[in-house]
Amino acid sequence: MKYAYLALLLLLSAPAVAQQPPQPVLELDAIQRLADQNDFRMALQEVNRRLEGQPDEVESQFLKALLLQQTGDISGAREIFVSLSRRYPQLPAIYNNLAALYTSTGEYELARQSLQSAIANNPDYPVAQANLGDLYVKMAVEAYQQALRLQPGDEASRARLKLLESLFANGR
Repeated sequence: MKYAYLALLLLLSAPAVAQQPPQPVLELDAIQRLADQNDFRMALQEVNRRLEGQPDEVESQFLKALLLQQTGDISGAREIFVSLSRRYPQLPAIYNNLAALYTSTGEYELARQSLQSAIANNPDYPVAQANLGDLYVKMAVEAYQQALRLQPGDEASRARLKLLESLFANGR
């Protein structure tokens, strides 16, 4: 009984805490503006708040994956993109962004497969077509570099490598 009285006394003597009204959930464009201002921590916090109320909202999940990628959480971004690609295979942007993650980690075969899935699901998606071309060029550059490491005097490989490198120096 002594403890119950003490607990009641502490409860009654505690200052009243004003109840804060819940903050409104930001719209996706407002969260995107936070990201555009490089406030990724706040943008992630806000997109997570959106997902609490709407856990299956594709656009919010997609934005969260992009934000995780921006903050360096590649595995978290990858997990979301893979999940989205399974649930929404008709959306080529998911595969395209997944391919970018795979490319950034040197997983070119997975990147190629992702881009081909994007194209198979939407043959008129030019971004995936262009990124597939870029991926093939990157793979070719690395193959020629390896050939030159193995045979430094290979002038044909050196010329091809120089040509490919000049394409990216001028065009990208």
